[in-house]
Amino acid sequence: MDSVSAALRAVSYQNWFAITALVSTIAVPVLGIWAMRRLTGRLRRWQAAAVWVSGCFSLLLYANVALFFAVCWGGEIGESGKNRLARAYGTPVVAALEAYRRDLGSYPNALGQLVPGYLTPDALRAPDNSVLQYPFEYRADSGRYELVVRYGGPGMNTCSYRPASQWQCGGHF
Repeated sequence: MDSVSAALRAVSYQNWFAITALVSTIAVPVLGIWAMRRLTGRLRRWQAAAVWVSGCFSLLLYANVALFFAVCWGGEIGESGKNRLARAYGTPVVAALEAYRRDLGSYPNALGQLVPGYLTPDALRAPDNSVLQYPFEYRADSGRYELVVRYGGPGMNTCSYRPASQWQCGGHF
């Protein structure tokens, strides 16, 4: 399995986890209230009140934590699956750029010059059904280059590669 397929699978798993966490923000409190109603029917008034106060606090805390994970889930600590996907998508292009430079002495003026000798045309297109909806951005001058992969959600995000600094990913809302 190639790195793009693995990264696409990781993003898919993360999306399912986020959906599950989001649904649980409603389902768990509803089930918790149902369970507390059944449990407190046979308790003394002060015991029932204690169960309701602690139960509602716990359910509120759970809903907030689940909502946080649903919105902010990012796979590995500090790096989202989408960043991994963008890097995996761009890594073959970086390898082709380096091979081109090694063979011809300089970087190409445009990514199209890498096809067909170093890349297939498909390597320059985003995988179907992925968050990588934007084409590569490439700038080369005086023996240096920058390759940028953009993706949306949430906000606009970029992963850029420069030989001196490797991959750097970030974004804004």
